[in-house]
Amino acid sequence: MVKNFIRLGILITALSVPSYYMVKADNIHLERRINSQVSVNADLEEGEFEYEGSVYKITNEKKHRVELVKSRLLKEYDNKCYEQEAYVYDGDVKYSVYSIGYKAFSEDGIKAKVQVKLPSTVRELKSECMGVNIVKLDLSETKVKTIPSYLFVTYEGTKDITPVINEIILPKTCKKIAGYAFNKCDNIKKMTIPEKVTKIGCYAIGKTCGELIFEGKVPSGMVNQKMKKTVIRVKTDYYIDALELLIKPVSLGRCEVREVE
Repeated sequence: MVKNFIRLGILITALSVPSYYMVKADNIHLERRINSQVSVNADLEEGEFEYEGSVYKITNEKKHRVELVKSRLLKEYDNKCYEQEAYVYDGDVKYSVYSIGYKAFSEDGIKAKVQVKLPSTVRELKSECMGVNIVKLDLSETKVKTIPSYLFVTYEGTKDITPVINEIILPKTCKKIAGYAFNKCDNIKKMTIPEKVTKIGCYAIGKTCGELIFEGKVPSGMVNQKMKKTVIRVKTDYYIDALELLIKPVSLGRCEVREVE
């Protein structure tokens, strides 16, 4: 009888030991997973969340709008196109990417050359939201109305630098290009100014922009640029007005106005 109780005790102990270690292992795994999540989100501020490697901030909970705070690593898109998602999720809640925040596409020190395309949900761009390593910026599908001052970062640390951007596609909805919008963006080869643009601020266009094509009337703000030998193409209906407006820059040989059909 005593021997049977001893055998039963040994059997119970043998069965319970693996269960104990299995439970302990599960607890360790859970603890590691929790710690991992904490470390990933340690730098997030209130209202921010991470989605597929990018960080977003909720700016309007009622309308489900977010701002892109930081894009995923751009160095992974060397010589490729980074297409920003129009919609992102925080849990089961769907948000539209409404604005692009300060230095959202900036990575100091990287040498990758990246193309960036923004979706139709974007309505707002913050100053210095674009990094120096972007070679092409496609805003054609956005609903942006104003290009802000200093769209591109023009320094790293304390060092002034020239953004590598050479092509920008503006949206048809654009109405205003703020002063210094493309400050130091001297590598732009060609840019088309949409018909609805009626305001261009001081020194908005880079000094050595190769070619500007106006789909509508040339805004008066064009006299306050510092372009050198830029070719300005204007439609026939606005050609004479453009010549009269730009007579001084043209006479000084700083730019050339050409008529286009």
